[in-house]
Amino acid sequence: MVDLNSPEWLSRQLSLAHESGDSFTHLSEALANPRWKEATMQYLKDFLAYCEAHHADCIRAYVLACGHTDEWFDHNGEICGLHKERAYRQWRMERGLPPQAPPSALAMNSPEYDGLLFDPATSSGVLEYRRFCNELVGNVICEFAKATREAIRPEAEIGVFYGYVMTRLGAAESGHCAYEKVVQSPDIDFFISPGSYGDRAMGGGGGWLGCSGTEKLAGKIHMHECDQRTHTHNRALTPYVSLNVPHWENTAEDLAGIKREFSLALTKRASLWWFDMWGGFYQEPVLFDTFRQMKEIYDSYIDLPVVNMEETALIVDVDGLYYFDQRSPRQSETQQSVRRKLNRLGAPFESYCFNDIPKIPNLDRIKFVIFMCQWEITPEKAEILKSYILNNDRVILWLYAPGLSDGKTLDPERIKRWTGVSQDTAGLAVREMGNWSSAFLRTPAALTPAMLKSLAAKAHVHLYTDAEIPVYADGHFLAVHAKEGEKITLHLKEKYTLVTELFTGKTVAENSDCIEWKFSAPESALFKLNKNM
Repeated sequence: MVDLNSPEWLSRQLSLAHESGDSFTHLSEALANPRWKEATMQYLKDFLAYCEAHHADCIRAYVLACGHTDEWFDHNGEICGLHKERAYRQWRMERGLPPQAPPSALAMNSPEYDGLLFDPATSSGVLEYRRFCNELVGNVICEFAKATREAIRPEAEIGVFYGYVMTRLGAAESGHCAYEKVVQSPDIDFFISPGSYGDRAMGGGGGWLGCSGTEKLAGKIHMHECDQRTHTHNRALTPYVSLNVPHWENTAEDLAGIKREFSLALTKRASLWWFDMWGGFYQEPVLFDTFRQMKEIYDSYIDLPVVNMEETALIVDVDGLYYFDQRSPRQSETQQSVRRKLNRLGAPFESYCFNDIPKIPNLDRIKFVIFMCQWEITPEKAEILKSYILNNDRVILWLYAPGLSDGKTLDPERIKRWTGVSQDTAGLAVREMGNWSSAFLRTPAALTPAMLKSLAAKAHVHLYTDAEIPVYADGHFLAVHAKEGEKITLHLKEKYTLVTELFTGKTVAENSDCIEWKFSAPESALFKLNKNM
C-alpha cells in the first residue's frame, strides 16, 4: 500500500508559499498544485524503484492510496485556492464553457428543488464545479496508475480504493464520481471498498460500495474489504480514546457474518481482505478454523466460470449524484437504503452504472430494473432507455423524481412521462406502459422488501424464497443468510443431481429443485449446486 498523502514537511513547505498541500484534508487542492504533484510523483517513482529492486520477490501488488482515510476522499471540494481555481478555469475553457469563478460554499449547499437537488438552469456552476473536482481526482488516479505500471513488473498488479457510488457519504463531494473513467483505466487491475456500512448487522446483505457489474464488464477484480467489527474488536485505541460503534454481538454472529461476506465474495468471484482494523477483530480459534475452511473452499472453486443468474438489475446514474445536496441525510434514502431493502429480495441482483446498459451481458435475462437516482434523463439517455430497457415486458421501478431534469432544466411534469403518474402520487403506483410496466415511489424511504418482492413476482423474476433474506447465487452456488432460527424452503431454478452445504459438508438434496434448510439463529449457508454426480 503506497500512501501518497503529504508528509508533514511537504504540507508545511507548501503552506509557507501560501499554497495548500495537505492531501489528507484537502485532496483536490493538493492535486491541482503542480508542486505537490511533482514532488509526489517523484516520491512514487523512487519508492517503486526501490521496492522493485529489493523486494520484488515478495510484492504481489501495489495499492495507490491518497486523500482522507487513504480512500481518495476529497471532503473539502468547496474550498478553492489559487491553483485549483486556475485549473478550474482551464477546465471550463477546454469545454467551451464561459469564464466563471468557482461557486461559493453557500451556493454549493443551497439546492433549489425540494431541499435536495440542484437545478442546472440556475446552479449550472455548482454541477460543473463538482464535475471538475471529481474529474481532477479521477485523472490523477489514472496518471499515478500509469506511472506505476511503467515502473513495476508486468505481473505485479495495481489496486485502488475508489468508486464508492453507493456510500453513506456524498459520492460527488467525496470525489468518487469519476468511477466510470477510472474503472476503464488499463493500468488498474482491482478496486477495493469496505463492506457496506449500511447493512452489516445480522439479517443484512452487505455488499460493496461500487457497482460489481460495472467492474466485471471492465475486466476488473474486486477486493472485498471485510472490516465488520466482531464482538472481540478492540475498542480502546489509546488510554484516552475509546470507541462505541455498531458491531456483531457474540461468536455466533461473528461466524454467521464472516460466512456471509465470504459467500458474497465467492459468488461474485471477488478477492477477500479480512481487515483487523484496530486489533482484536479475530481472536477465537473457531474463527480461525472457519477461515481455514473458507480458504480451502475458495481455492477449490474460485476459478469456476461465472454463470450469471441475476434477473434483477440496480442502476446507478453517476450523473444524478452530482445533483444532491451532499450534506443531506436524505441522499442515503436513494443509495444505501434502497440496496439494503433490495438485499432482502430473496433473489440475487447485479448493479451497474447507467452507461453500462448497452453492454449488460444477456440483457434479455433482466426482467426487473431499479433506477435509484435517475432524475437526469437527457435525450441521449432517453434513447438508451427506449432501446434497451423499456421493453420486453420488464418491470421498471423509478424512485423519487425520474426524468425531472433533461440536463438543462428541472420540470416536475416530465416525471409523468416516465412513470405514467404525477409526481405527487402517494404510495407505490404501478402503470402499464405498453410492452413494459412502470412502478413509481416518490419517497424512497417508504420502499419495503415486500414491495420489491411483489414487483419482482410481477416481472416473473425467480424468487428463491418467500422469506425476506439475502440470497447470493450463480450457476454453481446458492448462499443465504438469516438472522432468525427458522426453517426455510429454497426453490432452485432447475433440478440438480446433488446439492451440498459446504460449511457442514451435508448433502441437502438429490435430484431435486428444492432445498429445506433449518437455520440456526443467526446463520449463513453456502450450497454447491451439481448437475452431475
